Amino acid sequence: MAETIPLRFAQSLLRLTPMPEEELRAELAALNLPLVLLKDAAVTDAQISVEDYGRLFIHLVRKLQDTLHDSDAEVQNTLVFSSYRMLFQAMLHAPNLEQAMRRAAVYFQRLEASGDTFTLEEEGALVHCRFHFSDAADASLTAPENFSMNSLSWLPGLTGHILSMAMWHRVCGWFIGTYIDLYAARIREAGNDKGDYSEVFGVPVQFDAQDHAITFSRRYLEFPIVQSESSLHTMLETYPAELFRIDPASHGVANKVKNLIGCDFQRPLPSLAEVAERLHMTTPTLHRRLREEGTSFQQLKDQCRKNAAIGYLAGGDYTTQELAELTGFSDSSTFHRAFKKWTGMTPSEYRQRHC
Repeated sequence: MAETIPLRFAQSLLRLTPMPEEELRAELAALNLPLVLLKDAAVTDAQISVEDYGRLFIHLVRKLQDTLHDSDAEVQNTLVFSSYRMLFQAMLHAPNLEQAMRRAAVYFQRLEASGDTFTLEEEGALVHCRFHFSDAADASLTAPENFSMNSLSWLPGLTGHILSMAMWHRVCGWFIGTYIDLYAARIREAGNDKGDYSEVFGVPVQFDAQDHAITFSRRYLEFPIVQSESSLHTMLETYPAELFRIDPASHGVANKVKNLIGCDFQRPLPSLAEVAERLHMTTPTLHRRLREEGTSFQQLKDQCRKNAAIGYLAGGDYTTQELAELTGFSDSSTFHRAFKKWTGMTPSEYRQRHC
């Protein structure tokens, strides 16, 4: 996982909610966040964990809703039924990335009055995801309305455009459990700090381009959605930390395989051959690489199912039959035996001791 991001990105979040330094200091202390965020300028190369960044982002965005809506009830409804939650719900139930992205594009076009949207255009083996930004030239990146959870919009300005494109790239990769390698990233504006922006996309960024776009292999569009309602909830509660768990620099084939297996076991699981193809390997090579890491495809599937089962036990009052269905078992007795094999306890014993 890419565990840290530049501290200056987190410092820029603090401009969203201007408040006296003492009040801000108390807020950071309550969140157990580093007070170095209060410095006027970031220490060169200073970093912050993506988990801390996510906690700060979610806290500040939720705090902003109080200023954007008229009543507590309206704020609560917005938090529970945010536009982004509904957008991601629509994507979650698509069969593959292409259908998920096309659903999202329709969602933007129909529900976002400003004109912000994106389009997919195929060109042979490549696909271009073109972003359409509607912001005025003088729009402020830190304007509170940019962070309303009651509407969909890209962020304005050069930095906002880059962040919007980069986060959408990450969101799409998260849905399919794999990092999407880019062939190109294009920005219409002239840019500074090109090295930093290139790190964001994993490829050199072309500025002064004719469009805002990212280009990648069309094969990714055929990858199935691997996330579940539970993992979507976690992603939204910790945004954007979960998006960085799909790390292009991640070493180890086992982690990549687990990401591709995902956590929605009510969908058909990918076969070993399908996973090998998505990783650009032959089946024997994948077998060998996993063996070298001390594991196997079956063990990784069991680990993913075990983790999902434990998550469901901790998060809800499910029956054994419901747990079996959620983790892809044909009946409760088979699930019961598998869970005891994984943990040494029955589901009810595990719940009593650990949940």
